[in-house]
Amino acid sequence: MSKEKIIAQAEKFAKAGKFEKAIKELQKIAQEDTLDMRVRLKIADLYSKMRKNAEAIKQYMEVADFYCRENFHLKAIAVYKTVLKLNPMFVEINEKLGDLYHEMGLSEDAINQYYIIAGFYDSKGMVKEAMEIRKKIIEIDPSNTTGRIRLAELLQSSGQAEESLHEYEKAADLLRTKKDRDGLIEVYEKILYYRPKNVGMLIDLCKIYFEKKEFKKALTRIEGSLPEAKENLDILELWSEALLVEHQVEQARRKFRDFYQKALETKQAARAAKAYSRILAEFSDDEDYLKDLAQIQKESGVGHEKGKAKYREDFEATQMVDLNQFEKEMGSPRKKTEEKKDAAKPTSREFEETRMVNLEELEKLRSKTEGAKKAPKDDLEPTDKVNLKKLEEQLKK
Repeated sequence: MSKEKIIAQAEKFAKAGKFEKAIKELQKIAQEDTLDMRVRLKIADLYSKMRKNAEAIKQYMEVADFYCRENFHLKAIAVYKTVLKLNPMFVEINEKLGDLYHEMGLSEDAINQYYIIAGFYDSKGMVKEAMEIRKKIIEIDPSNTTGRIRLAELLQSSGQAEESLHEYEKAADLLRTKKDRDGLIEVYEKILYYRPKNVGMLIDLCKIYFEKKEFKKALTRIEGSLPEAKENLDILELWSEALLVEHQVEQARRKFRDFYQKALETKQAARAAKAYSRILAEFSDDEDYLKDLAQIQKESGVGHEKGKAKYREDFEATQMVDLNQFEKEMGSPRKKTEEKKDAAKPTSREFEETRMVNLEELEKLRSKTEGAKKAPKDDLEPTDKVNLKKLEEQLKK
């Protein structure tokens, strides 16, 4: 009997609901012509109508695999989707679909299939399999931060700490580019758990908390950091400001002192000036406190004004210079100035030695001493704290 007659006979049996007989007829052709995929599909469809899904899936899979080998990708995809309708939990099919989509350049469709598989493996606790799928996702889309973070978590849970940190750090780079603050917080916290010595990352994390006005979280992170991290100048500054915002005034006072002292010890004049400006803004009424700071500054031998950093607006509004040094350069008698400026008289001997005035006051003083002779350069103190030429340029402005 010819192939056409056998197919016609099988169709009659199928219409009559005699699916077993129809399958037997079609199997005659399948045995003779193993490459006739249309017949194999008909057999699979008949098994499906009989609700014999296992037999149907076996036939469909053989057909789909054949189409894959022959590079008939669209046909293979259609058959694989039919299999998934019969068994949605057959995740191996999702992976085959993902691979096909990837090969066809349909990255988004491929990743969607891989996510389905990854979710299944996650739910079953199949860590190794889940990791392999996540690797496929980030191979297709290296900028996929969600996939990379999840891979890092899986590596971490399986004890592969270094590999996990590597993925977290890559994710952090991507999140910085995207300016994703919430994502960065999550990743930074996880990295710092394993690498607490990464002070730069700790600083970045605290700055993000500051931007989000989550000062308490910044405090918690700083106070839980390593002792060497707490000695970092940037950390000391953030620590001081966070304490102040959280109304922990006494602790803030002590920490600002530490910040100021550390800046002086490390010879960072600009940072010392910045610290001092904040101290004046917040604690100017504490004479003993300022006296203590004056002594610290004196012992350090570091002048504030030599720093060139841009300070806060409150510091820019009161640019500080050393009055003693200015008087030497201008030849102005110190006593006369003191008599006319009783209200500005210092409160301690140490502070008198380094009396500070703002530029507006200095301009008035300069106009009164315009006729005075300049002191010879040899008379200047060895630690000249003000550049007269620069000062005059500022005054002209």
